Amino acid sequence: MHQVGTRSEGDPTMKRKQLSLLSTVIMLGCSTLAWAGQASTSASAGSRGWGPGTAAATATYDGSGPAYTRTRARSGQLNLAQGVALGFDRDGLSLSSSYAVAPRRGAAVAGTFNVSIGLDGQVATSVGRTVASGDRRRTVSASGGSGSARRRTPAWATTSGHTGTRGVVRSFTKSNDRRATPRRPHRCPGRRWSRGR
Repeated sequence: MHQVGTRSEGDPTMKRKQLSLLSTVIMLGCSTLAWAGQASTSASAGSRGWGPGTAAATATYDGSGPAYTRTRARSGQLNLAQGVALGFDRDGLSLSSSYAVAPRRGAAVAGTFNVSIGLDGQVATSVGRTVASGDRRRTVSASGGSGSARRRTPAWATTSGHTGTRGVVRSFTKSNDRRATPRRPHRCPGRRWSRGR
C-alpha cells in the first residue's frame, strides 16, 4: 500500500511556506499597481447659513514616477476646499483636481476635472459638477481620479450634494475615452512611366 505523507495545519514549516507565498503575491501586486500611476482627489464643503461651516480635501498619487500633490481647506464666511494631484510614470501622465465652495449665503458648488494621457496616445477625461441652493443648509462634494496603465487610460468622476427641505441639488458627470488610432502611411500619387516600343 502506497502511503502519502501529509502535514498538519499546525506544522510551522507549512506556515512559513504559506507566508512566503503570500508575501510574494503581495509584492507582485504592489509593483503592478505602482507601474499604473493613479491620481485621485476629493473636496467637500458645507454651510449652515450661520457660524463656521465645514471644508475638507484630499489628494493622492500612487505610482512609480515623480508626483505633485496639494490640498487646502478653510472654513468661515467662505468654506473652501481644493485638492490637486499630478504624476508621471512609465505609462503616462495622470492629473486630478477637485474643489468645493460653500458660502454662508448663495449656492454651494463643487466640481472635479481629471485627465489621463498615455504614452501610446490614449486620452481619457472626466468632469463633474454639483450645485446646491435654495436652503440655508447646503453641502456639496466632488471627487475623481485618473490612471495610466497599459492598454487603458481610465478617468472617473463623482459628485453629490445635500440641502434642507426647501433646497435643490443639481449634479452631472461626464467621461470620455479616446483610443489611439495608428496612422496609415501617406502615399504620394506617383506617375508611371512606360518605355515605348
